[in-house]
Amino acid sequence: MKLSKILLWMAPAIFLFISISCEKEIKPVPINYGQDECAYCRMKITDPRYGSEILLKTGKAYKFDSIECLAAFYIENKEKMKINSLWVPDFISKKFIPAEKALYLHSDNLPSPMGMNLTAFEKKEELEKMKEKYGGEVLNWNQVVDLVKKEWIQKKHKMKMHNHNHMNM
Repeated sequence: MKLSKILLWMAPAIFLFISISCEKEIKPVPINYGQDECAYCRMKITDPRYGSEILLKTGKAYKFDSIECLAAFYIENKEKMKINSLWVPDFISKKFIPAEKALYLHSDNLPSPMGMNLTAFEKKEELEKMKEKYGGEVLNWNQVVDLVKKEWIQKKHKMKMHNHNHMNM
């Protein structure tokens, strides 16, 4: 009799342990290059050295053709969405790495699909080799977000305002 009471008492804890341990890990989804469309700019995603992703806690993936599109989408949606993780490809291996852990080269001599010239690297040695070859500055994820906010989103907003003002004349 005592054993059945113990089992009854432990059942919720066992159920909770099993459900937590069986929770599915949320991983990046493969990008179908040449077919998938960027969630930010709507262009086809064609270059595996720049195709990036945001994964929501539900497992839904948003795919991007460049790091700057990923950052712009993140800036504009981070408060509204339950984001699980951000992923960028290592320029050399093309495998996904967490955006917050990547190192970035911002170089006018190494063009990216949307023209902000941001390239991600997993290894500092690889980034340094590319910096020697192409020049530029090294950034972390927060600096990439700040740069995209300042150089891309605010410029885009000013252009819209400028065009809107001319239309009202």
